[in-house]
Amino acid sequence: MNVKSAIQLLILLILVIFLFFFIKNTFFITNQNIVDLDSEKKSEITQLDLDENLSNIIVNLSYRSVDTNGNEYFLNADSGETSKEDANIVVLKNVKAIIKLKNKSNIYIYSDFAKYNSENYNTFFYKNVRGDYENNNIICGNLDLLIKDNLAILYNNINIIGNDSSANADQIVLNLSNGNIDIKMFDEKKKIKVTKS
Repeated sequence: MNVKSAIQLLILLILVIFLFFFIKNTFFITNQNIVDLDSEKKSEITQLDLDENLSNIIVNLSYRSVDTNGNEYFLNADSGETSKEDANIVVLKNVKAIIKLKNKSNIYIYSDFAKYNSENYNTFFYKNVRGDYENNNIICGNLDLLIKDNLAILYNNINIIGNDSSANADQIVLNLSNGNIDIKMFDEKKKIKVTKS
């Protein structure tokens, strides 16, 4: 028998031994450690009450996303808590957001609270919402940032303050992809109020 045949035989023997132990330990395991939880002698299993013993509050959190157009979205909050109704929703407190539009001015958003959807990145800002875009400051009750639709929708007590004028409206829709702004009143009989400074 030459050296080459001996090495091949040794490798084959090692493979057979390895396979034997692998099959024995994987498929022929004894069931001695299985516990029947339906039996009368089962031990009590204590469950933690998540509301009392565990906290689902996250402190100093940040999110970042980039859309297909290259626009970047940054979201920072002092704290956030996962919604009990939907695990994809995080309720944020003291929120700051920056929308860095490609080839356009940045948009800054601040609010007391926001609901962030981690599945589709939509963010719903509410309570003391303030936005800064170019030389305009916008104050409103709500701002819905719909990332996939490239829209920012502002509503409820909108007050727009510019360099030399201010305006009140019911709704503003900002198209983030092309920068178009649609300002309107819910009641068509009412006019947008513009005041010169």
